[in-house]
Amino acid sequence: MNTTFESEASLKKTYWNTVIHSVVTFMGQSMMQIVDLFFCGTLGSQASGTVGTSCSLYAWFMIIGIGLVLSLEYWIPHSLGEKDEVKANSFFYAGIAVSLFVSAFSTLGFWIVTQHTNLLGVNPAIQSTVQSFSHIIAISYFPVFLIPTLRVELQARGFPRDTTDAFILGNILNVFLNWALIRGHWGFPALGLDGCAWANLLSRFAILFYLLSRVKKVRAKLTIPVHWKKIDYSHFIRKILHMGLPTSFHMLFEMGAFILVGMLAAHLSPSQNAAHTITITLASFMFMIPLGMGSAAALTLSKLNGQKRYPLAVKYGKYTIRLGLLYASMGSLLLILFRVPIFRVYSNDPETIRIGTSLLFIAALFQLGDTSQVILAGCLRGFGKTKIQAVINAIGHWGIGLPLGIFLGHYLNWQIRGYWIGLSTGLFSVALGLYYFWTKAIQEKPLLHGSIQSAVEFSSRE
Repeated sequence: MNTTFESEASLKKTYWNTVIHSVVTFMGQSMMQIVDLFFCGTLGSQASGTVGTSCSLYAWFMIIGIGLVLSLEYWIPHSLGEKDEVKANSFFYAGIAVSLFVSAFSTLGFWIVTQHTNLLGVNPAIQSTVQSFSHIIAISYFPVFLIPTLRVELQARGFPRDTTDAFILGNILNVFLNWALIRGHWGFPALGLDGCAWANLLSRFAILFYLLSRVKKVRAKLTIPVHWKKIDYSHFIRKILHMGLPTSFHMLFEMGAFILVGMLAAHLSPSQNAAHTITITLASFMFMIPLGMGSAAALTLSKLNGQKRYPLAVKYGKYTIRLGLLYASMGSLLLILFRVPIFRVYSNDPETIRIGTSLLFIAALFQLGDTSQVILAGCLRGFGKTKIQAVINAIGHWGIGLPLGIFLGHYLNWQIRGYWIGLSTGLFSVALGLYYFWTKAIQEKPLLHGSIQSAVEFSSRE
């Protein structure tokens, strides 16, 4: 049986390829928002606040669908690890179906909600611009949900670079379209803030079409054992929901805490709202690196568990955690040392810079907690354990972090700084909880599923 597995030297190369390209892919996603903020920042604090508020509303509908899609990081590579092409292809087609459904649902729901921003307590100064911006980006849910499905299929089959290429091209297009459409360069119409929305929308569809062409080319070389029309969709969609819904709730509790703070920031002054928007965008960009590591860990560990190479799955999980902590330490130091010049790139408003640099200091401190929790979540997903993540995130963010943030921000009048201290506390609480259950998972796995053969294989390759 061992001869059918790739050697550990080959496995290391595959792992690093997956890590690097996953990180670049997730950074590419975040870079699009950073580019949007950069161009919109030239239009003033209200424009930055509009983008931040619109993205906060947008994210509420994105969470459930993304959680479902992330379950494919377990199902597709695990099926391929078991050498079960029928199951792998069935999960791919079922994933496409789920992505299309949640795209349509989210587009409609987001459009309806943004018709009534006055009921959400959005600052009256930006209500009209939030509506206009949001109605343009609403259709982008289709590429947002389909792209991760195509990414998992390509990465699980050994083509991680395709998504990297797609996001590099998409970001180049996004920069050009923002430059052209906001101010009206090269004969394009000057659309102002709406030009930013169109740039984002068109760039995401360009990424989608590129990945569709790559998936079609890769799958043309495969012997597809099951036609898409003959799949038992109800069975495989239930599997996706069974694992994906806990992941969705995990993300709902985690991202929902940040989104709620974003909505609370919309009630504050434009300077505080802009400072929050810029800081959360920068923190999100740094978060993309450990998020990519966690995604790579989920793919790698799931495939190894499918092959019943459990000791190797544990080894690569621990390695990814250590790698993430090293990154977090370096990232925190850089944010602390350069927070003032970094923030001045995005704003020329002295009050926004003053508030923002203090927020960026807090963001630097929570890097260790944030990095640890997202990588641990990926490792647990690679072991098929997603339910406990939802529970831990509910307790950490909504039971500890948010109550503390609201107490400090609202009742002690620390405003946006108080909310951010609460967010940081929640992240560290979640990291500690997930680490406890990760240690339990790696202790239980050899007892429940291990074999002498896999242990001997692991030892001989060390």
